[in-house]
Amino acid sequence: MAVDAFEVDQLSIGLLVGILLVLALVKYQQYWDQPLLHPLILARQAETSQVHAPLESAIYRNINAPIGFDLAMRPQRFAPDVASLLALGVTGAEGEHARRVLDMSLTNVELRRQATAFAYGLQNALQGATPIIAVYGRLTSARSLIALLAGTVSGLPITTYVVPDGAQAMKLPDDVDFERAVLVRVDATEPVPPALARCTLSVVASAEETMPGVLSATRTLHFDDVLGQTTQDTPAACDHSTLRSSELDAVGARTFATFYDPDAEVWVRATHTAMTSGVTAWLSEYPPEKIPGMHDTLLTDAFLAGELSAPAYVSLALTALYTGAAFASEPSTEVLSLARVLKPTLLYLSARAAFHVEFSLWLPSTGALLHGLAYRVNTFALRNGRFTRNTWLDRWVAAPLRRKLGFDTVRATYVLSSGAEIDQTTLDQLRLYLAGPVMHAYVPHRLSEGSTAAVATAPVAASNMYDLQAFAPQLVDGTSTRRLAPHVGPPAVTTEVKLVQNTPAVQKHAAALAHLALDKAGTRDDPVGEVYVRGYTLAHATTEDIARDSTLSGWFATGDVGTFRTNGTLVIIAPHDAEHAGVAPDFTLDPSGDPLPELRASQPRRAASSARTTASRMAVAPMALAMLALCAAPLVAAVDTLGGLHPLSAERLALVSRARMPHAHERRAAINTTQASTAASSNSTMYNMALNSLLTAQRASWEQGVTQSAILETYYPEWSVYYKTSGDLYPKKDIPNESIPSQLLSLAYHSIAKQDRDGRLATVITGDESTSQGAAQDSASCGEGVLIGAWIIEGFVNNQPDPNGFWGGAAHRQLNYLLHNVSRSSNGVISQRAARNVIQLWSDQTYMGPPFLAHYALITNNNTLFNLAFDQLEGVHNGLLLRDGPGKGLWGHILDYSNVSAPHWIDGRAWLTGNGWAAAGMLRVMAASMHSSNDSVKQRGQALGSMVDSIFDTAYTFIDQNTGLFHNVVNDTRTFLDGSGSALMAYAVFRYGSMVPSKRDHVSMAEKTYQTLQKSLDPYGSYTNNILTVNELSTASPGPTSTESLAFLAMLASARRDYYAGNVTGSSGSVDAPAGSTAADQGSDSNSSALSRAGPWTALVALGTAWVAATLIAM
Repeated sequence: MAVDAFEVDQLSIGLLVGILLVLALVKYQQYWDQPLLHPLILARQAETSQVHAPLESAIYRNINAPIGFDLAMRPQRFAPDVASLLALGVTGAEGEHARRVLDMSLTNVELRRQATAFAYGLQNALQGATPIIAVYGRLTSARSLIALLAGTVSGLPITTYVVPDGAQAMKLPDDVDFERAVLVRVDATEPVPPALARCTLSVVASAEETMPGVLSATRTLHFDDVLGQTTQDTPAACDHSTLRSSELDAVGARTFATFYDPDAEVWVRATHTAMTSGVTAWLSEYPPEKIPGMHDTLLTDAFLAGELSAPAYVSLALTALYTGAAFASEPSTEVLSLARVLKPTLLYLSARAAFHVEFSLWLPSTGALLHGLAYRVNTFALRNGRFTRNTWLDRWVAAPLRRKLGFDTVRATYVLSSGAEIDQTTLDQLRLYLAGPVMHAYVPHRLSEGSTAAVATAPVAASNMYDLQAFAPQLVDGTSTRRLAPHVGPPAVTTEVKLVQNTPAVQKHAAALAHLALDKAGTRDDPVGEVYVRGYTLAHATTEDIARDSTLSGWFATGDVGTFRTNGTLVIIAPHDAEHAGVAPDFTLDPSGDPLPELRASQPRRAASSARTTASRMAVAPMALAMLALCAAPLVAAVDTLGGLHPLSAERLALVSRARMPHAHERRAAINTTQASTAASSNSTMYNMALNSLLTAQRASWEQGVTQSAILETYYPEWSVYYKTSGDLYPKKDIPNESIPSQLLSLAYHSIAKQDRDGRLATVITGDESTSQGAAQDSASCGEGVLIGAWIIEGFVNNQPDPNGFWGGAAHRQLNYLLHNVSRSSNGVISQRAARNVIQLWSDQTYMGPPFLAHYALITNNNTLFNLAFDQLEGVHNGLLLRDGPGKGLWGHILDYSNVSAPHWIDGRAWLTGNGWAAAGMLRVMAASMHSSNDSVKQRGQALGSMVDSIFDTAYTFIDQNTGLFHNVVNDTRTFLDGSGSALMAYAVFRYGSMVPSKRDHVSMAEKTYQTLQKSLDPYGSYTNNILTVNELSTASPGPTSTESLAFLAMLASARRDYYAGNVTGSSGSVDAPAGSTAADQGSDSNSSALSRAGPWTALVALGTAWVAATLIAM
């Protein structure tokens, strides 16, 4: 019997050779990378005193500030004050170097010249009297910095006070002479505090600017006019080279400025030594060759975010001036957008901004083909002490994202916090995706010695830039996942730290400390206690005393509880204002959902383990899987060639990969349901064009919200309130990361990033919006995605979103705004307008506020909120319902309740989109109520059906029978046929028909609406075939497209898909699909059949690849 010849095609041989070469490369990289810092250096980062007081730890010092020597006071010996620091610079060349200083381009020479001119200009304006300067504002303007430095640079005996923006309760010291007091307000956003209103002279940034709160008798000058009043030369820097150490210390003990601390409500006096030692502390975190220089740009949000005190922020600014670096200070929400413009090299971020940056890099990176492989291999390199910048995996995965976001130039990052605000995973993610050093710095928010308060002018401790260790997670209790925060390194070279036991702060967290004492990881003997600090970087509330201030400060308690590791690094267990010890874990893990591998061999007092072997296997495994994917590529091509997949599949497959979803064929089945009848098939081209155009369109807050709805219902229906489920509303909280609705979270994340200070999501667009104007409830339409993010990423504590979390806090602020900050009508309905004196009901608001209230109520089991949502809908219905005429049963658009004895119509038209908003909003609340376990809630939800019926029954008598489109004013056939509102109305019909089988009378006409619109969209998101859409900002005018119309069209397609699949929660439970339809997706069957025809040899290559990978993993 003849036997066929066994042949292997050249492609298979090439794949196997490629696999072996790549595996060899991975092995080479794993075993030849050497750590940047020797493990012995990391094992001893601090020195300790030989003796200690009872109930206290030893005194800890940085290893570079050994016991027996004085702590660092200044970056140069002969620069004991700020004026000398600015004049000398690091190399002497910084003076003529022009760069960005906050909002201006300045050299140090020009800055010193303007500071001198400002001081003498004020003296002239006061007719020769020496001014007292009070700088009030955000300190984000170079003019504020110039005013602050005027006294020290000019040499005049000027007393300077600094008051942060918004400190309304402050009081000036009793000895202030208001006849000489000058208020400088050039970058404040809040009114002037009453205590500053009595100043004789005020200085503003522009001639047109007014100064709220200032007495009318106060004379106002423009800042530039003050500069123009004198031609005084800048005095030369004092020569301190002949002074002895004690004389240098006395120069440094003079007062630089007095700062108001709004937290402690006290004035703290910062000496020149406090500022120069602060500069020294900032610089000491870098090796000498890596300190900031004239090629660097420093970007920070830490002061505006409340993580840095004003003195610490000013010392950071002085660091930039001293080194010639550019310097910018922006709000946390602007860091991402400014990075693209500024191209920063050094980031000094608050914990919130750090999370912004991490999330903005992590989320899109998960869509990269080699993300899983890059994550594991680069994490392995990180654990072995090396960064991954410019490795081939970094170039393919993270580097393009860094370039796109403006972080490709970043060479080091500080995360500034109270020491327990971020998880180890956040640090690791930042180090991986920024591919550079990330230092975790500890800045205590409270310092006190008896009744004397103090603030630090620089971090008290910060991790070494090359310290990439990750300690094994240590839980702080037995009932939650809270764990110790990552260490904050050894004390700074300017401070000493000790731990004091048996204080109130320690007693507050006794349970957590007892739990940690049971830990068997080798840390039970580490000292624990309240953190006490002393050093030169403390500005405290005392009067000037040259002799005392020339020496080390006393010990100040922080109220923070911490512990020192045996290598001398400090770990903050609980900040002073924390209710619970530890931090919540960051769930942005690698694609498999596994925890990050931990380095154990170099950790102090931990047994060495097989970490290298484990990490090696973890690094090799995804490579094998990647090769398997390459082997499968011909199979995918075969499927496409055979025409077995839906036309959308190729693009959808890429989208599913970016979204990190499991079971792509199942996801396609949920999205591209093929029906038995031709009429029920989906137009995938329309899907693509609508969603692509939608995601690239400019969006206001309500458009951001309805875009979230479209993405949610299209790609992630299992997270929607419409999803048919017999169990919990959401998937389990421990879902694998590939199941996370990443595109929805990306939209929700940006909604949080643009949340205004009142709590309205997605509202800050240009930055000049007024918090007292605009829509009050539009922003709530973004709340559903934010709540889903809070559930997934932070989890719920006590059945509530974490009010202190990034996601939970944003949802909480949005809810609080609706409940407490918005006016209500006489019948208790929350106004749609933010202005306090304007109370209006809009049909639009039905989709905005009530669904958010109902969603919040559902996931927190809060029936009071549910009832409020129902009350809102009923109140708007009662106010806007048209009770007579041809539009009887429809809703008018806008009803005004402001300053009148009775409400009156502003827009009484039965606007189509408004009626669509109303129907869709009520159905979302109805769907949410059906998931509730409370019978009363379900009954009130079902009762909404009568109000929906009223809209549909009237509206469909006016529909155009040929096109399935409605007129822009439903009952006025003279107005144009509007595709936008028609799509929204048809969407509501499909949803209603899915939920209540007896309410399917209008489905056939909604199908006609879909058929008309689905073939009328071009690739740019504009409607063709003479389809018009209403201008969303001018509701009587048509246009070719709109952002909301694209969202409505995608939602219509999704609702229609779910209707024919029967995949919706009904008012009486799960509802079957309508007769004659099927939810089966033939694409998956075609996929299988195509695979079976792809040929045996490709499958054999895949099996061989798997065997090679398994063998290597087992080594």
